Amino acid sequence: MNLAALMLIPLAFAQTELADTPVWILGITLGLSDGIFNPCALSVLLFLVAYLLGLGSRRKCLIIGFIYTLIIFIVYFLFMYGTLYGITNISEISKNIELLKKVVGIALIIFGVIELKDFFFYGKGVSLEIPGFAKPKIEKLVKAATIPSALALGFLVSLVEIPCAGFFPFTYTTILASKGMSLGVSIIYLLWYNVFFIVPLLALILVFYLGLAKVEAAEEKRLKLRKYMRLVAGIIMISLAIAMLMRWL
Repeated sequence: MNLAALMLIPLAFAQTELADTPVWILGITLGLSDGIFNPCALSVLLFLVAYLLGLGSRRKCLIIGFIYTLIIFIVYFLFMYGTLYGITNISEISKNIELLKKVVGIALIIFGVIELKDFFFYGKGVSLEIPGFAKPKIEKLVKAATIPSALALGFLVSLVEIPCAGFFPFTYTTILASKGMSLGVSIIYLLWYNVFFIVPLLALILVFYLGLAKVEAAEEKRLKLRKYMRLVAGIIMISLAIAMLMRWL
């Protein structure tokens, strides 16, 4: 390929649906926010790693931790893809996408207020957390400490963490649907979101595997900063809601 052809690549990219810079940035922002401020995936991962390291197996911690994260990535992506497919293919919804964005915006405000409530009154009333019925099942799967249990754990946590996510995944898919992009391009954006969603999880696994931090100290820090994480998540949700309701997104 000659130099002239190489210089035309950025121009060709800029003329495609993949050139929507706000969507790229939104994918990074919401993906990372989902991964960092989602209490479900993070707390279960810390529990899993602590248990595995307690057994004295760093290698097992790395393998099972990666499998857990990979399954979450796959299930989360499939959920978002299914949501996007439903929005774009059900005519009643696709014809009223702006109305759907308003509904999502209002839902974001509700979730944001719940998160802000937990900053001031944590544990009082409704909270975005793992449902009580799922906790014994999660603990049982963690203590099994096998590859099949890691697969099941990732699948279960992916399902129960949707409420924990505070509507971030559904918000992103709704915005994608409103852009009228082709399905192929939308899939790339969904993968982009999910890559950044699992970055914090993968980073933690590597940190603990390499012995750069102790799980107990990380969990203690998480609990100490928990209400501040709720505060930031609430602010992000409400800001996102305002942007959607004002049609800035």
